[in-house]
Amino acid sequence: MNALPDAPAITWDGVQRGYVPGATLDVPSSLRLHSASSDEVDPVTFEVIRYSLMNINLEHGRTLQRLCVSPVTMITRDFQPSITTQEGDLVFLGPYLQYFSNSQSMTIKWILEHRAEDPGIEPGDMFLSNDPFVGSPHQPDAVVAAPVFVGDELFCWVSNVLHHTDVGGSVMGSFCVDATDMFLDPPAFPPFKLVSRGVVRTDLEQMFLRQSRVPTNVHMDLRAAISANLVASGKITKLVERYGADVVKSVMNRVLDAGERTIAERLRKVPDGVWSHRLYAEAARTGDDATYVYRMTLRKTGEHLYVDNRGTDPQAGSINVAYAGFVGAFLAALTASLTADLAGAYGGVYRRVHFDPVPGTLSCADFPAAVSPAGMYTMETLISLAGTVIGKMLACAEPEIAALAIGPAHPAFYGLVTGGATADGTPFIATNVDNMIGSLAASPAGDGVDFGGHFWIPEGTASNVEELELLWPMLFLYRRALPGGAAGAGRHRGGRGLVEAGIPWKVPGLVTAVYVDESFPKAVGGFGANPGSIGRFRLKHGSDVRATMQDGRIPTDFDAIAGADAAIEAKGPALQVADDGVWEWTGANACGFGDPLAREPHLVAADIAAGSLPASAAERVYGVALDTAGQVDESATAARRDALLAARLATATMPDRIETAPEDAPLRLLGGELAIAEHDGGSRQFVTVTGRALLGPITANYKQRCAVRERPIRELGPEFATREGRAGWAIRYREYLCPVTGRRIDTELLREGDEPLHDIAL
Repeated sequence: MNALPDAPAITWDGVQRGYVPGATLDVPSSLRLHSASSDEVDPVTFEVIRYSLMNINLEHGRTLQRLCVSPVTMITRDFQPSITTQEGDLVFLGPYLQYFSNSQSMTIKWILEHRAEDPGIEPGDMFLSNDPFVGSPHQPDAVVAAPVFVGDELFCWVSNVLHHTDVGGSVMGSFCVDATDMFLDPPAFPPFKLVSRGVVRTDLEQMFLRQSRVPTNVHMDLRAAISANLVASGKITKLVERYGADVVKSVMNRVLDAGERTIAERLRKVPDGVWSHRLYAEAARTGDDATYVYRMTLRKTGEHLYVDNRGTDPQAGSINVAYAGFVGAFLAALTASLTADLAGAYGGVYRRVHFDPVPGTLSCADFPAAVSPAGMYTMETLISLAGTVIGKMLACAEPEIAALAIGPAHPAFYGLVTGGATADGTPFIATNVDNMIGSLAASPAGDGVDFGGHFWIPEGTASNVEELELLWPMLFLYRRALPGGAAGAGRHRGGRGLVEAGIPWKVPGLVTAVYVDESFPKAVGGFGANPGSIGRFRLKHGSDVRATMQDGRIPTDFDAIAGADAAIEAKGPALQVADDGVWEWTGANACGFGDPLAREPHLVAADIAAGSLPASAAERVYGVALDTAGQVDESATAARRDALLAARLATATMPDRIETAPEDAPLRLLGGELAIAEHDGGSRQFVTVTGRALLGPITANYKQRCAVRERPIRELGPEFATREGRAGWAIRYREYLCPVTGRRIDTELLREGDEPLHDIAL
């Protein structure tokens, strides 16, 4: 998790820009750190201590879940506990929000370098920070870190980070989409000593709580964080008393070393190369509808990975994140893909990853950039981006490593933040994170998972509707699956998400503070699949919902509800919802994998029979013809697919020449239609699988030898429709086709003026 040794001299201080700890921390000698370890640890003792540490961290998480009162933590598990070494290197992470993986580590390292002398680090202390330029992804994510001492030596740290319902700023819920800089964002507190020798400093606690619109909730969750740290530190102290400090530290070090060996062994099975991808965002703040680009490039050399963000747009509006968020997003996607079996023992993995970002950009912003909406937008964008880049890398690996690939995550966290006052005048903020229901993308191994959650928060759950109606003054009309269709289609289809609608209940109205309404999809499917779906928010004023309910019917079709549609922006202002208002918002269908025209026809029929796919999408999306009994008509399907493939080539720009590999040339499959073949005496070239079209040497850009078809993304299907004037109207969809068969090899989204990417080079 270090910057490149030959990087230009940039001050990564956690003040002007993100904090990047050096290879050696600058810790004053007055603070004694325990570093001794024992060479006499037998295998049984090692396993007992290893699993004791893991279980201490898991109990830390369970304690948080039991003691927190806010649904976003109590139910959703938007938190993360961890154990680190005395210098802040991660030993164990919990199965909760994974992009917090480095937040606590970086915050602890900053505390060691900047707080050890003044005010000092002593037994019983705890430090709080929500500063994104130190370690938090955004201000609602507050770290509480506690040193664990053995005698007069700092032995290790326990810490947690959790999302608080509101920590101030211009928008309730603290996702300040209207912010143009940090001064309209919630306050960002660098680490300060919240607990001194076991006593909470109420003056500083009150300072933190004073920023919140719901201080009682934040107070309870903050005390839960303190209590959970006490539980974990107490159990570590008892473990040390039983086995000795040097023995326990030896196990910690060996856990780190084992993680490093694991990633090194797996990287040896990946060829050296460079992989790149980009994602677009729309609107940097309220009132803006421009399009912005995030780019990530991954280089693998030997047993190390090098990550940069060159090509990312300069920081703008509120869609930024600092260095800690960029790093956390990549590490979350990497460990989920390549080392999930380490079960949270990821610190050693991080040793083999090196970051070289460009400061002052959307994904590595300098102070005073606004970053508070990052938890709904930018972090998910970067996780999706990282997952795509890592998936391209793994596709080039040996088969057992390639099989570990997972598809891209949702590029935003689709949800809704509302607020107001209950009937008795009590203020409330409803952070609706029902999109924890989620959906998982397709992978080389098969279909994605309907309602499969998110890989970056394995323990995340959505609330029962009844729980939310008990907590908040609203009534839910329906929560159901999004229909399948072009969104998420592929040889393997992506999992389906949800759609949900509600109304104010027993109050005159409420305010929708934050919502997601996109005009184009952001994440493309792997190796020729369709993008995932567009996140939408709809609001009608003056609806007939209550009259319909009085007639004994519950509305289940938003289009059939009478009322005036509100004008919605991608990152619009807060919207007033009177008691006759009704809203609907969607999660997302996840991305597919491979060309939809290569999907097994019987799987299309099975999806229709199961209600997962409208019958009308069979021919339109997959080229599958069904008879009147719903069975596949094989001859009609073959004819329909041939016609669709021919139509692709008829409207494509063809390469200057088409060469093919011999039929007996062995192919090394990468993904979908893309493979590598030995040609002309051993040179390795990209080649298509079914047409065997040669696409040039593996060092070159294979896209230059493809047939290319480009059109507005809205023409891919009605699922991607948008209105003229919005950002998505101008976004182009480029398909790279086998020039022999017309099968898709890959796809790109492009804004006007952007050049296609050279995204794989070996």
